[in-house]
Amino acid sequence: METHATVRQAPGREAIRTSAIALFAEKGFAASTREICERAGVTKPVLYHHFKSKDRLYQRLLEDACEVSRRELGAASRRAKTARERLVEVFTADFALTRRNPALSLLFFRMMFASRKAEPAIDYVAMGMDWLRLVAGIIREGVRRGEMKGRPMEIAEAFLGIHTIYTMGYLLTGEPALGRPLARRIVNLVLEGCGK
Repeated sequence: METHATVRQAPGREAIRTSAIALFAEKGFAASTREICERAGVTKPVLYHHFKSKDRLYQRLLEDACEVSRRELGAASRRAKTARERLVEVFTADFALTRRNPALSLLFFRMMFASRKAEPAIDYVAMGMDWLRLVAGIIREGVRRGEMKGRPMEIAEAFLGIHTIYTMGYLLTGEPALGRPLARRIVNLVLEGCGK
């Protein structure tokens, strides 16, 4: 069984992961095992020892990234008291994840828009719904406490739409700077509107 502990201890495994993320971000699932192995400096038997197949490697990269994201965003959502500040914390944490590993973020965007025939069967909708439910839950609590008004799911969708545009801009052009000031501007824009 693959665990996070074995990920850190296995020789070659991290090099495979890093190389695969970069190549999948560049080429999508069309990146070959040969290319991954060459970039990682390992042989195909080493790759298959750790991941069994290219499909499994791809799936594992996405599953691990989603788990890290869930854990870090969940922790961020508990760092503040008000719904507004909790949203700022969550978006700041997500921006930090993107800055820390832009190739992995690019891989997520690539997989969302890739042909379903070309890649392993992964439930992309479920992955996105976890993120949406976290944001909607914070908003729902804010509405319950009287901190804000509106339909939590619609507000969450608006937040994630704006967040996605800024993240894609950063990945494609390096702008805008992803961080707390931008997270706060996004939260203020959605919660206060354009009229002020």
